[in-house]
Amino acid sequence: METDGSDARRLGIVIADVSGKGISAAILMAFIRPVIRAAVDHTGDPVAALERTNRILVEERPTGLLVTALCGILDLDSGLFRFANAGHEEPLLVSPAAGGGRPSWVTGGGPLLGAFRTLDLAECTVTLGPGDVLVLYTDGVTDAAAPGGERFGADRFAMLVRERCLVSAAAAVQTVMDAVGGWEGGEPADDLALLIVRRTPPAG
Repeated sequence: METDGSDARRLGIVIADVSGKGISAAILMAFIRPVIRAAVDHTGDPVAALERTNRILVEERPTGLLVTALCGILDLDSGLFRFANAGHEEPLLVSPAAGGGRPSWVTGGGPLLGAFRTLDLAECTVTLGPGDVLVLYTDGVTDAAAPGGERFGADRFAMLVRERCLVSAAAAVQTVMDAVGGWEGGEPADDLALLIVRRTPPAG
């Protein structure tokens, strides 16, 4: 997603989740996707994009459903990721240069989309160094429940990501999806999404 007409190389990244299930939730997500994209393209600002999307939800399309969303813009040259978080799961950062790849949560956020007329979101930032990995996901990953009721949990998820994401983003995605499926022992109880961004270290 190109966000302005400058020469900077930028990538727009969005992950979102609608409360509830079924046709109504699917229709709302289909509606939200182009709204957020248009807002990011127009403003180039993650905070403004989510605030604008929220106003449309509250004033023009009230449904009773709420939406969590994380919207960000990654500068592909500097590794700077500017984002706004409206009630979504906090991103997970894994850095080989910090504590042997110990995962850390990137904090910051505000209310869900559709809850209030204004959100008063603040911009959050994190810089990905060479080899760093940023993981975005929905709560269908961490809230997955075993037949006995135990949740998959954030700690188990973070350790899996740490073990595999430094190999490749694709390996981490496959490992987590396989682990969550095995944990639930059947059909997933909730939708889940996982997005991994890895800044490739320079060759040599």
